[in-house]
Amino acid sequence: MDLRHLQTFKTIAEEGSFVLAAEKLQYAQSTITLQIQQLEEELRSELFDRQRKKIQLTRAGRTLLTHAIQVLNQVEQMQQDLQDLAEGESGHLRVGLIEPIASAYLGDVLSSFCERYPKVQLTIEVLSTITVHDKAAAGEIDLGISTPPPTNVGLSFEPLLTEPLVLLIPEHHPLQQQESICLHNLQDERILLTNPPCAYRTAIEQAFMAQGTNLAASIEIGSLPVIKQVVQRGLGVAIMPRLASRPLPAGTLIKTLEDWSLHLPIGLIKKAVPLAQGKTVAALSMLFKQVIAQQAHENVTP
Repeated sequence: MDLRHLQTFKTIAEEGSFVLAAEKLQYAQSTITLQIQQLEEELRSELFDRQRKKIQLTRAGRTLLTHAIQVLNQVEQMQQDLQDLAEGESGHLRVGLIEPIASAYLGDVLSSFCERYPKVQLTIEVLSTITVHDKAAAGEIDLGISTPPPTNVGLSFEPLLTEPLVLLIPEHHPLQQQESICLHNLQDERILLTNPPCAYRTAIEQAFMAQGTNLAASIEIGSLPVIKQVVQRGLGVAIMPRLASRPLPAGTLIKTLEDWSLHLPIGLIKKAVPLAQGKTVAALSMLFKQVIAQQAHENVTP
């Protein structure tokens, strides 16, 4: 069934005249007549009572009008939805990111994004680094934010920031009086670690191994904010991204490890081949860049 025939039929029913419908649709009257004839032949029903001075719908015509209105409205909505999707105004955007990016920046980014794109449905997951990589490679998320992915999985990486790792200790810890702290000073400390797989944990374990120093008894906790609370209670020390230490919990101190300096790059991870949601992905990516740059400027401004 030709949708143009339905639109013509609906217009005639609304205008009450073939002539007026032809004028409104800017068709020749012969075209209008032919379309209705073809529609009636296809449906095997007369749609208009032509015996009266003013045409009226037959019973079949009234039934068709009800369905035609629904179909044409759905087609119009479909066209609008597809246009919105093409223009990045709607759709479903899936994002996976690591801590501490989620805690530090996500709130400000979402405030701006939701104001600009109110029709876009968002699914946000806070994941481990490896899970971000795996989901991005599998197409299960449209945008990832973490440390760089492997080079052979079809993903691109755009750096956002480089984050140093620092030592978080309770303020009355014996190490707080030492001007210089090295990895071997931590060999008897309870080290609070994130759960594997985690880029931060892997870097810490490799650093201790390279120094020939064994990690002391540790506690694994899958949340950096919770790790800060445990340090605050004096139950251990933690090596974490400087960004994750903010805001610094009361009763804790930040120290630098003198014999180990690691800066982990964190950035945007996308499929190397652009996705259908490319415009909204680009918009969200730009907002992360802007918010991160703004916060960095505020942190260095006196």
